[in-house]
Amino acid sequence: MYRFVTGTLSRRDLWHLKVAIGLLCMAIIPLGMVFNMHPLGPQGIGRTIHTILFSISFPVGLCWIFGPWPTRRWAIAFIAWADISFAISAWIFTGPTMQLAPILYMSMTGVFATFLLGWNVLAVHCGFALAMQISITLWNMHTGAATFLDQFLYNAPVFATVVMLPLLIQAIIEGGRRSIHATISAANRDPLTGLLNRRGVQAIFEYLLGKRPNPTTVVVMVADVDRFKELNDTYGHEAGDRMLQAVADRLFANTGRGDIAARIGGDEFMVVTFVDNPDDIAEATARLRKAPLDTDGPDISLSVGIAWSATNIKDFNFESLTREADFKLYEIKRARAPRGSTA
Repeated sequence: MYRFVTGTLSRRDLWHLKVAIGLLCMAIIPLGMVFNMHPLGPQGIGRTIHTILFSISFPVGLCWIFGPWPTRRWAIAFIAWADISFAISAWIFTGPTMQLAPILYMSMTGVFATFLLGWNVLAVHCGFALAMQISITLWNMHTGAATFLDQFLYNAPVFATVVMLPLLIQAIIEGGRRSIHATISAANRDPLTGLLNRRGVQAIFEYLLGKRPNPTTVVVMVADVDRFKELNDTYGHEAGDRMLQAVADRLFANTGRGDIAARIGGDEFMVVTFVDNPDDIAEATARLRKAPLDTDGPDISLSVGIAWSATNIKDFNFESLTREADFKLYEIKRARAPRGSTA
């Protein structure tokens, strides 16, 4: 989710967000100074600890403003640092109601987790904030510093702001995000076969390639149904649809999790697979060519054009590789090759 959200923001939007977070971090410094001067704030060694804690926010803010956008791991580390700092501050304040003030500021990190990091991180954050609030309340009751009712007027808004509000916002965002994903998925898939369409291939190729070790070999197979127009005219469009679905089932059954299977128009299909060893290309293509086609109608066969290239060559281009596979397919068609032949 973190990659999805940050990927939808433009570079300019990310820069504005980075600067805003950095300035908020730095704003903790004047707030911390005021708390240090408050009679119910930290005293003695606690004041020294508190000063160290809020002073660290300055270099953190500089990192946000001038550094690159953080990875998800560093974003989680930022949440952990902020929450722990607020929790320590709460325990070193001397006034029982004053101790809830740092907990209230956890709402800022909660908003960050809500919009960028998702349910899991937010749940840990909210659970930690709630544990701090409960432990402070029980400790004050145990020491006689304040009763439950004395603290309730402060606890209720803190609980609503730090725990309930981020969870409510997350639920709304998650519902919207699922709707967006469903819309994107529908736009990238062929409604008849459930395979990706041409747009879907473009959308997922770069993502899958980024997860592969570099260099890797990309194999593109473009196939179409032999004599499809003749079969469609003879047996009807419903039979033609069943033929296309049979081809899709064959692709589903004979492609791996990291492969791409698509219907890119009419009776034309595409499979993109990634192999680490060029010697595995023959095995990868044979798996598709030799798989049976299960249809309730006439027998059908496929002609397949195949092209491959290593990603570490200077002029590697997926579009060019696709055109090469297309060219090899239509070479077969022009040569009136036997049914089921390949190039």
